Amino acid sequence: MSQTPARYVVVAIVGVMLVGGCADDTSTGDTARRDTAASPSQPGPAASGSTIVGLLKSADDKQVVIILPNGSTRIFLVRPQDLPQLGIEHLASHAGLTDIGFRITYVIIDAKDYILRARETAPPQ
Repeated sequence: MSQTPARYVVVAIVGVMLVGGCADDTSTGDTARRDTAASPSQPGPAASGSTIVGLLKSADDKQVVIILPNGSTRIFLVRPQDLPQLGIEHLASHAGLTDIGFRITYVIIDAKDYILRARETAPPQ
């Protein structure tokens, strides 16, 4: 029985969702590999960026706020085109937790920080 290409796409999407779920990779220390596997390839600025690790203070469709190891906060604005891939509801569910950190990938445009991705990781030390 032959399967249509659309079925393969659905299977691939479900697989990516399972890999990119709420699993904690801190026991292996291999968060970089998970970040790459769980992130779809994207052209343009989203394929690069700087990273920072902190605790998630809050997240909504306008901004994500991270508490840095030195106790200061950093605000990352959310661009409409990045909103679908961020999973804001998931991020917001982890706001205020201290046992899980987030690796934020971001770009700076016109002196403003814009979040591209957020991945769970060990909390910062």
